[in-house]
Amino acid sequence: MEKRTPMIRRVVLVGLSGTGKSSVGREVATRLEWDLIDTDREIEHRTGQSIPDIFHRDGEPAFRELEHSVLRDALLRERSVIATGGGAVVDPGIWSIELLGSPETLVIWLDADPVTLVGRLRAQSTEEGAAADRPLLADGDPVTRITSMRANRIDSYSRSDLALDVSGQTVLAIAADVAELVRFGRCEEVQFNLNVDTAQSTIHVGLGSRFRAGTLIQTRWPMAKRIWVVVDANLEPHVQTEIESLRTSTAIPVVVAPVAAGESSKSMEGLEQLYDRMLAGGVERDDVVIAMGGGMVGDLAGFAAATVLRGISLVQMPSTLLSMVDSSVGGKTGINHSTGKNLIGAFYQPSEVVIDPVLLRSLPERERRSGWAEIIKHAIIEASTPGGAPPMLWGVLERNVTALGNIENPITPWVIRRNVSLKASVVEADEREAGIRSILNFGHTIGHGIEAAGYALLHGEAVAVGMCAGLFIARELDLIDGTFESRIVSLIEAFGLPVRADVDPHLVHQKMARDKKKLAGKQGWVLPVRSGGVTISTDVPAELVHRAVLSVTSEE
Repeated sequence: MEKRTPMIRRVVLVGLSGTGKSSVGREVATRLEWDLIDTDREIEHRTGQSIPDIFHRDGEPAFRELEHSVLRDALLRERSVIATGGGAVVDPGIWSIELLGSPETLVIWLDADPVTLVGRLRAQSTEEGAAADRPLLADGDPVTRITSMRANRIDSYSRSDLALDVSGQTVLAIAADVAELVRFGRCEEVQFNLNVDTAQSTIHVGLGSRFRAGTLIQTRWPMAKRIWVVVDANLEPHVQTEIESLRTSTAIPVVVAPVAAGESSKSMEGLEQLYDRMLAGGVERDDVVIAMGGGMVGDLAGFAAATVLRGISLVQMPSTLLSMVDSSVGGKTGINHSTGKNLIGAFYQPSEVVIDPVLLRSLPERERRSGWAEIIKHAIIEASTPGGAPPMLWGVLERNVTALGNIENPITPWVIRRNVSLKASVVEADEREAGIRSILNFGHTIGHGIEAAGYALLHGEAVAVGMCAGLFIARELDLIDGTFESRIVSLIEAFGLPVRADVDPHLVHQKMARDKKKLAGKQGWVLPVRSGGVTISTDVPAELVHRAVLSVTSEE
């Protein structure tokens, strides 16, 4: 069995003044029960002088030398949260400190927009009565000054392991995210519940969570006679260690039931074959189904679990990014019909969802990229989801494109957890798509039409193109401006997703006409708005829809 040793022994917070490094560091240290080392306070303690006095008396070079010495000493301590000064890591030489670039040290850049930073610095100066000690607030335009400083330092800050957008976030919210990132980096698991009227799903996210599934099942269903592992046949060779872990961590017999890869298995014939295997094998009401694979397996195995013997327990263990952040959560199960996709099914909540990003290693790179479309979609709709927390996912995605390419960087499980939490909040508010859950369809109306017009694109790729079409409609209706549109298009491209599709636009319109998600016979359009989040409209002119489809297809 694969083992990982918890590696994160210290966390270092970097960023401009006003991002809350000291306040956040103090709260993170309390949550983790670690020590706080504030490098500015440590310098003052060592010298008996204030930071401004050291600058005025000895000059910046002397201060930086002292600051670097304090940081080097701080890095020798374990179980510590280190809050640095704004310029502590600007000198490229500081990054040569071995422990700063060690897997044992998690460096987090706290970033915010300049307007937010100026507001915070002014508030702090008012509280402290020391505006003169804050050069960034001196005469002139402080927003321009901070914008320039950020631009000059961005290369240094970008060397961090990951970045958080803290604009609009409270100290407690930022600290909770930082503490969670540390826990992910120590291979700990984050759990939370999705509650609807008829059921509860417990969702587990973490590096290594897949190896805890056997113990989880043994504890929750000690009377189970069998564990039925319904697995994508292409995935099966890659998860032998995980299947063996199930067998060794529980006394319940494990039966592996592979299904052929591809949408053809998500059919009446594929369902009947799975029924045959389970019924011939003596399936009982106390048994448990594990759906191990992508959305196809999750839908098929979930529907089988919902209906065989009128329902047995279900665990979702998604292996694709798309299924981790979308289809494994929310209880939708089903199969395809010759008339269309997902027309036969049931809402059936899994009792447990086990999400381990390490399973993404089994994916071809194109499949992995495809999943980012749903995550970008969640970032755009975030402000409209229940819960009330200020949106931050969009800013985090923009700042961590490279870091998110590393499955074991703590930002990867954190982003997955954030997405699943968003999806769960929507499902809790509207389990059966009677209202707000329709916001999850942003990019899907035209996206589904593009996907069905030849099936040359993966689902996520088609949704990415569909989002671009939705942006076109929103801009034409003056819901957003061109800058807003360009920013999202750039984000889509940054994650390697297409923004156009080489398909027949007339065929796209034909496929769209069969969309089953209509409101009172009218097509509902989920469209972004400049203030954040999305709105739903049924009054988009057909001519505008046509132009939107043309804008993202091969025909000019």
